[in-house]
This record gives sequence, C-alpha cells and structure tokens, in this order.
Amino acid sequence: MSRETMSQQERTSTETVLIVNPNSCGGSTGKNWESLYNQIEEIFGENPQVALSQKSGDGTTLTREFLRKGFKKIVALGGDGTINEVANGFFEEITLGNNNSNDKTRPASPILKPINPEAMIGLVPSGSRNVLARSLDLPKGIIECCQRFVNAKPRKIDVIAAVITTEAEASARTSTDHPKKIRTRVFLNAAEIGVAAEIIDRSKKVRDRIKSRLISTISGVIATLPTYESNLCEVYIDDGRQSLLSKMTMGVVANGRYLGGGFIAAPQASVSDGLLDITILKNSGSFKILDELASMKGDADYTNDEDIFYFQAKKVSMKSKERDITVTLDGEPSGILPATFEVYHNALNVKF
Repeated sequence: MSRETMSQQERTSTETVLIVNPNSCGGSTGKNWESLYNQIEEIFGENPQVALSQKSGDGTTLTREFLRKGFKKIVALGGDGTINEVANGFFEEITLGNNNSNDKTRPASPILKPINPEAMIGLVPSGSRNVLARSLDLPKGIIECCQRFVNAKPRKIDVIAAVITTEAEASARTSTDHPKKIRTRVFLNAAEIGVAAEIIDRSKKVRDRIKSRLISTISGVIATLPTYESNLCEVYIDDGRQSLLSKMTMGVVANGRYLGGGFIAAPQASVSDGLLDITILKNSGSFKILDELASMKGDADYTNDEDIFYFQAKKVSMKSKERDITVTLDGEPSGILPATFEVYHNALNVKF
C-alpha cells in the first residue's frame, strides 16, 4: 500500500493520528486495511488521520511532525519496532552530558525533552512477536487494543534512554584523531546485549532474504549459539555506586518483564517504578546457556543463581574489555558496547 493510497482515506482530526506500518504482521495489516480502518473509526467515534510508515525511521519522523502540528494522541499500529520508533518521536535530544572524552566506559548521558509533555501515545501491537504487549498485558487483537485505548485512563510509564556506540564508529573508538560519536535512542521494553542480541541480528539478516520468522530465528540460533564466546565486561551502576567486572554471555536492561519467546528476563520489573532491571548471564557455554534460558521460561526464581547477576538501578553503563558486543533495543539491532542506559521516570503518557 502506498502513501498515496493511504492519504485518500485521511480525514481531518484535531488530535488523533494513527501511524501504521502496513508491512507488520507479515503484511496482513496493509492487506486488510480498508476493513480494519472502518472498525477503528467506529471504535474511536471520530475520523483519525492516518500516516503510513514506509521505511525504517518513518515512525519517529512522522510522530514529531504530527506533535509539532498540535496532534495530542499518536497511536502506533505495528510491531515492536514501529512502537519503538513512535516512542522515540515523542522526544528530542537537547544536548549531551560532558563526560571525559577519554572515558570509553561510560558514554555521556542524553538530555531528552518531550516535544509535547501533554501528548499521549496509544499502543496497538500488530507484529509477529509483540513483546511489549506481553509486558504490558495488552490484549492480543488490534480491535481489542483500540477499544482499550478508547476506554482506558491515561497513565505514565518510564522510558529508558540508551547512549550507544554504532557499528560504523567501532573502528574509531581506539583512534585519538577521531572524536567519539554515539547514538541516543529511547526504548520501552528491553535492551538485549550479547548472545541474544547476536541471534536477533543474524536472524534479521536472514529474514531480509527469506521472509520466514521461524526459519530466520532457527538460522540465527544455529549460527550463533554453538560458537558464541563470553566477553569480559565492566559494568558501572548508578555512576559508580557499585561496579562489576565479569565475563558476560548475555545482558538485559529491562523496563518490562518479557523478552521474545516468552522469556522472563526481569521478574521484578515494573514499567512505572523508576528503575532499570538488569540481568547478566555470566560466563556460560552453549549448553549452560540453554539451561539458564529454560529457567527464564518458567516460574523459577533465578535471581539468586550464582551464574546470573540480577539487580535494579537508575543508571547502568557497560563496556566490553574484549570483542565487540551487539546490542538490540526493543528487538532491533542498534549498535555495540560501550553503552549507557538511564531511566526517565514517568516520562511518557500512555493509554492502554
């Protein structure tokens, strides 16, 4: 479906816009849009404007455009990636903190400002995994989520700001002639670091060629898990209140409880407690990784497991002492360590 096709259905609305990824859920969102929009229109009781995302980053750009035009309700309809993009559109980066440029362990913290503090995001998951929806206990259907949006009371949730190194900048990190550059993004559910992020990254590369999530995921696991090596990492908690030097196979910085596949990475997490939940799976071989991941699928309390370090904080910084370590944000490959994660308490207005 093209932007032109979608724009024929756009109607004037004073406050609500749907930002839709028509390729979500294997393309079924776009294929069934005529019928879907009619149902949404009836639920909303108004004619919400519709904007179509066509490429990576559109959700963020469109959200900022509509917020600056005065729209107060931005409804994200798509997968976790689309929702992440729309959430990023609610904020603009003012400046960066002035960390010592020689300190490669702790990238500077961002200063983020909401474009409109009164604006509200609506979450209508329509993806293949919908991990955030599970962490927020949202209904599974699009129509049900729209009804929830209309009927629910507004509430505030935390967002996590990540300052992260990008792949293109990796070669410059050791160069004294090249200033260190970083990327700033927010996310709502979780950052995955290490083996899980590497599996996601490889799976997405396969899915660019083979449009099957099952095949791509299996390929990513087979290509990653048997040969993945843990890396020695430095972890700084709340600006040095506590630190950790340990081998790390996988790390998770979470706002929500769940990861893809139903793994409970952060059993104590709450999206509005003002805290990050950090889980670090220490030095593990491939079979041990499977054992630890299996424990995250059930109700077992692994928070006192000697192979897992679990804690809560407001800010955490991580740096690899060995190889590059992949990082994903809300299921999207986003860069590598070093990275800093900081919670912004009650920074986003949500109806769900």
